[in-house]
Amino acid sequence: MDDRVDETVHVISLCRFENTSANRRYKGNKLNEIVHAICAMLNSDGGNVVLHNECDCEKCKSSQMSLVVRMLEQSMISIIGLNQTVSNINFKEDEKRILILVKKSDSLITTNYNLYLPSQTLVVQMSPLESLDKVVNRNVDSESVQPGSHKRLFCKDKECSFRENKMCELKHLKAGPSKRTRLADRMTGKSNKFSCYVSAFANHSGGHIYYGIRDDGVVEGELIPNADNIEITNKVRKAIKMMIWPQEIDQPKRGVHWEIFFEPVLDQNSKPIPSTFVIVIYIAPCLGGVFTEEPECYEMVEGKVNKMSFTTWKKAILRPGWLRRREEIPRSVHRISWSSAEARKTFTVGVEGEKLRKLINKGDWGAFSKECQILQKKSQLSVMKLLVLSKQITACYRRGSFNEARASLEQYNTILPQAQDRFIFEVMGLYLQAALKRASGDFQELPELLTAALSKAELIQPGLVTAIVYVFAGTVTDLINSEDPTNEVGSPDVLSIRALEHLRCVPVPPDHSEVVTEMEQKIHITLATFYLGCNISGQRIKGNYNVNNSGIDKAKKSILAVHGSADEGNPLSVYREVQLNLVRSIYNYRRSQVSSDQRTRFLCSAFEYAKKAGCLARDYQFMEMVEWSKANETLCTEELVRSQLFSARKNIQPENSLHEPKHLLPRTQASLCKKTVMPI
Repeated sequence: MDDRVDETVHVISLCRFENTSANRRYKGNKLNEIVHAICAMLNSDGGNVVLHNECDCEKCKSSQMSLVVRMLEQSMISIIGLNQTVSNINFKEDEKRILILVKKSDSLITTNYNLYLPSQTLVVQMSPLESLDKVVNRNVDSESVQPGSHKRLFCKDKECSFRENKMCELKHLKAGPSKRTRLADRMTGKSNKFSCYVSAFANHSGGHIYYGIRDDGVVEGELIPNADNIEITNKVRKAIKMMIWPQEIDQPKRGVHWEIFFEPVLDQNSKPIPSTFVIVIYIAPCLGGVFTEEPECYEMVEGKVNKMSFTTWKKAILRPGWLRRREEIPRSVHRISWSSAEARKTFTVGVEGEKLRKLINKGDWGAFSKECQILQKKSQLSVMKLLVLSKQITACYRRGSFNEARASLEQYNTILPQAQDRFIFEVMGLYLQAALKRASGDFQELPELLTAALSKAELIQPGLVTAIVYVFAGTVTDLINSEDPTNEVGSPDVLSIRALEHLRCVPVPPDHSEVVTEMEQKIHITLATFYLGCNISGQRIKGNYNVNNSGIDKAKKSILAVHGSADEGNPLSVYREVQLNLVRSIYNYRRSQVSSDQRTRFLCSAFEYAKKAGCLARDYQFMEMVEWSKANETLCTEELVRSQLFSARKNIQPENSLHEPKHLLPRTQASLCKKTVMPI
C-alpha cells in the first residue's frame, strides 16, 4: 500500500499581500494558485500545502502570516462553505512558513462553475456552493423569450419603452473604434461580459441584449459603417461558439440558439439615421447548462495539481442532467410558422399565385395585368393583396419599370402591418426590396438588406419563402462582392444548396409541383455560374479567376441537371431559358480559355448563345436580361477579335509584321462564327 502523502510547495512574499494597487495582481495570482492546490487535495486523498515566505523585511511579521491565512479561509468558505473549511482544512504557522493540512472531501469540489444566471438588474456568476441540478434539469419555461419578439422602433435621444430585467440587458459602447479594437471586438470582449449575458439568458428563460441603449433607457445607437454588420455577426458567432454548450446541442446554431438583428435608429422626422443601429442579440433558453468556459475543478495527478478534464468533471457532477438522452431535450426555439395551412398555400403554391408566376416567366404582361386586376377585386384578404403586390413588384423590375416597382413595394409595406403572418411577409418584403435594388443597379444598401432577409429567414420554418430568400442570396452575392470585395455575404454554392434543402420541406400538392421544379432549375443555373467564376451578366466574381477543368465539369453537371429536368416533362419558362442560354455562353467562354486549339470555336458558341438569349429577352421585354446578353456578346466579341489577331500574327512573315492584313479582320461577328454552336 502506498502511504505517501501529496504535498505542494509554494514560495510567497508576505509583504506583497498588503492591500495596495501595486500588489493586486501578485496577490490574486498567488491566492488562486494556493486555492487550486487545496481544492486538488480535497478532490484526491488529502495532503499538505506548504507556503514558504521568501521575504526578510521588517513588515513580514506574524501579523502578515495571519493576514494570508484569513484570506485563504475566506476564499475556501466561499467555495466549500464554513462547515467543510473547518472540518477538512487546518492551518499551522511559524516564522518562515504556513502549513495547510487538507483532508479528502466527501464530495467533488468545483472551484468555479463559469456559469451565470440573471437577476433583475445584473447577471451573476453561480456560486460553487449551489447545486447545478435546478439549472441543468429544469423544465421548458412556457413564458420563455421567443425569436422575433424584440422591440424594433428606436428614436434617437428618446427613452425606449422597456428597462433591464431578467430577460433584457441594455448596453451602450461609448468608445469609438481604434486601431486595436473595433465595435465587434468591444461587443464580444471579456470586459463587456458578452459571454456572461449569453450564459445567463440561456440558463434561464432566454433574453435580448440591446447594444446602443444607455442604462437609463435613452436610445443612442451604435455607429456601424458599411459591411461592419458582417464582421459583428461573425465575431458574435465565434464568441458564442467558443462557449461550452450541452453535448446534445454540439454547436449552437444561428436561428435556433441565437440570432442578431440590426434595427435602424430614427431621427426626429422618423427617418433612419445613416449607419446608426441598435444591435439586438437574441439568446434562446437552453436546457442542460451553458458555461462561459470550462468549469474549474482540480485534482492531484502524480503529485502535481492538475485541472480536471471537462469530460471527467461532467460525468462526476452533472450525471443526472447533462447526460440525459438527446431526444429528451426539446429544441430551444420553435421556428415561426404560418398561421394556417390555407394562408401558406395561398401565398406559396396556390392556383392564383402559380398563374401569375407563369405569366411573368412567359413575359405575357397584358394577361398578367388583367389577372392582377381580377384577383384584387375578387379578394380583400391581406394575404391575397400581398401575393398580388409581390408578383407585381417582380414583374415591374424584370421589365425595367423600377418606379412602378417602388410604388408597389410601398403599397406592400403599407398593408404589411395588417397581415396575420406579418413576420413571414416581412421577410418576403426584404427579399423584394433587395431584388429591386439589384435589378436597378443600386448595390449600396444591398448587403444590409440581404443580411436582414437571411437573418430573419433563419427564424421561419423551412419552406418556399425561405428557399426563395436563399436562392436569391446565392444569385446576388457574386454581384455584391464584385462591386465591393470587402462584402462577404456568403458563398453562392452554400446558399444554393441550403435553398435546395429548404425546397424539400415544401408541402406541394401533386398538381402544383411546378413552382418547386422551376426553383430547382434556377438553383442549378446559379450553381453553374458560381462554378464558372462568373455571373450570368458576364461580370467576374473573382479578379483573377483560376480557370480549370474541375470548375467547368461541375458547371456542366449543373447545366445538365436543368436539361434533365426539362426532359422529365418540366419545360423551361422563357425567362429561365434566357438565363440558361447566358450560362451556356459563359460555359463556352470558359472552355475557350482552357482549350487553346479550339478557342475560336468555343468563343463562337459563346457568342451565339448570348445572342440567342438577347433575342428572347428583347421579344419578351426582359430588359435586365437584354443588358446582360449585350455584356456577354461584347465580351465574346472582344475575345474573338483578340484571338483572330493573335492567330494572324503567328502566320505573318516578319517583313510584313508592321501591317495587319485586312482580309483577316472580320467585318461582322457573324462572319467569324458562321452560326457555329458547340455542344455542352
